[in-house]
Amino acid sequence: MAAWINITTKLEQGLKIVARVDNSKFRLLVNRICQTLQTSIDTKVFSEEEEEKLLVSLDLTKDELAVLLDTITSIYTQAACNVVKPSVMETVMKDNFKLDEEKISIFTNAWMTYGKGIVENLRQQSIFPTQVKDINWCLNVQSSSSAISKDAQPVALLQLGLTGDKTSTLTTEFDKKQLTELYYNLEKIQSQLDALK
Repeated sequence: MAAWINITTKLEQGLKIVARVDNSKFRLLVNRICQTLQTSIDTKVFSEEEEEKLLVSLDLTKDELAVLLDTITSIYTQAACNVVKPSVMETVMKDNFKLDEEKISIFTNAWMTYGKGIVENLRQQSIFPTQVKDINWCLNVQSSSSAISKDAQPVALLQLGLTGDKTSTLTTEFDKKQLTELYYNLEKIQSQLDALK
């Protein structure tokens, strides 16, 4: 059930810090992070001066604050990448996170409020430097002749025009089974994109 989030050692450390933070302060912190994620995934949420104030207010070390901020950001980024419904988020958190109900409620309520904006912002950005510019394809069928006994075997050639640091072309060859698998994976991607609308 926790397929949308990768529970790592660092995440578990972050959740222990989350559990120590006062709920009213945590709510404000989560809301501020979510507001920032709606506008930019890469922007630093707090200035140096604000971080110093947070250290005192939350009674954390600099390293603990960094882990806390990374944990909260990671949870919402992974939820956005997987277009997680609030009810699924809540269930997974209850089953896998060692947090009290109030903290889980804060996470979930913020996701209900800001989730659509975070997903939309993530859709606008690419995390990969290389992107597909255009696609060309052709289908070749090898057929049998009376001299050579051979079954007809379709082979699809897919040529991807790539942009990024430099323009390049990637050509791949698929047999029927591989092409069918690619088609099903593209269908999954399309259904996730449709869920964003």
